[in-house]
Amino acid sequence: MNEWIDNNIGVDNVDMNIWWRLALISGIIIAAYLVDIILSRLIVPGIRKIVSKTSTQTDDILLSEKATKSFCSLLPPVLMAFALPFALKGTAQVVVERFMLIYIVVNVCRFLSTLVDAFYELFVYRGHEKARSLKGLSQTFQVLIWFLGAIAMASILIDKSPMLLLGGLGAFATVMMLVFQDSIKGLVAGVQLSVNDMLRPGDWIAMPGRNIDGVVIEVTLTTVKIQNWDNTIMTIPPYALVTETFQNWKGMTQSQGRRINRSVNINAYSVRFCSPVEFSEWKQKGYLPESAQEESATNLQAFRGFMEMYLKKNPDINNKMTLMVRQLSASDEGIPLQLYCFSRTKVWEEYEKVQATIVEYMLATMSDFGIYVFQRGSSADKLLLESD
Repeated sequence: MNEWIDNNIGVDNVDMNIWWRLALISGIIIAAYLVDIILSRLIVPGIRKIVSKTSTQTDDILLSEKATKSFCSLLPPVLMAFALPFALKGTAQVVVERFMLIYIVVNVCRFLSTLVDAFYELFVYRGHEKARSLKGLSQTFQVLIWFLGAIAMASILIDKSPMLLLGGLGAFATVMMLVFQDSIKGLVAGVQLSVNDMLRPGDWIAMPGRNIDGVVIEVTLTTVKIQNWDNTIMTIPPYALVTETFQNWKGMTQSQGRRINRSVNINAYSVRFCSPVEFSEWKQKGYLPESAQEESATNLQAFRGFMEMYLKKNPDINNKMTLMVRQLSASDEGIPLQLYCFSRTKVWEEYEKVQATIVEYMLATMSDFGIYVFQRGSSADKLLLESD
């Protein structure tokens, strides 16, 4: 027994030195505990109090309570790892050193992970345009930190070089890729979405193949949450957004207006040349601009000019963007007359009201120009044929 104590505790004269060695070990542990108490109950609150008085929010985020506590938790194990070898030797020294080194690695990984979170929150606070889409990337860094930490802890535990462990992970990595292939694909896809700025929380996307049409709520390392227009929540893996086609309405929401692209089929039999009397009446009513010419004018031409003038005067339409009233290729269902313009509002409900009002006004004023909408078997078609 005395020989084991001498080899593992470092005591030459057991009767005289054992209690001194135990007292030294106890003193080191108590000192580390006191350092932890001082840091967590005095230093950290003091730092937080100073930071809270500054005008900037940057230091509040980087020096948050979680970040400062994670950093301060590094000091007690470092103190013990440095001091305990003076009180131990042999097997006990090796075991304690390895245990303390593993504990230090865990705290370093925890601190670095907290630091990544702090930088992500800082990007969000500063309103960086890509900040909210970087959540998946920040989670990737955290996974990488803990993976490297696990390699370091394993190398400490078996007393082998980390490079040797990394070299032997080839076969193990193949098995892990088969078992966790969905998570790995999600990880790669999340990085692609973040780096290429393909998707951000708040974007309105549509994927008809998956019955998705709504706003992105959250983009994480393994899932993307979308709230559909009917308030249902859809969750899909990130790699689905990389391998499949989806429509992102971000360009529309960031533009100065939302496109209105509606067409009405005109009955070709109702298109004719307008008479001088009609042309004069339309001008008096303000249906046509003063610059309009009567020669060879048709009622459809006059109506197109009238609708274009109406759209330009409409306060709900953005005149600085493309605006036109045009004909599309005629078919057996008539002549499509298309309204192409942009509304000022991009809010869905308001946009639909503006669009409906314009189309309804178009339908209501057609008859003033002697123009009729194409309808199968309509009574208007019969009257027009009889008049011919």
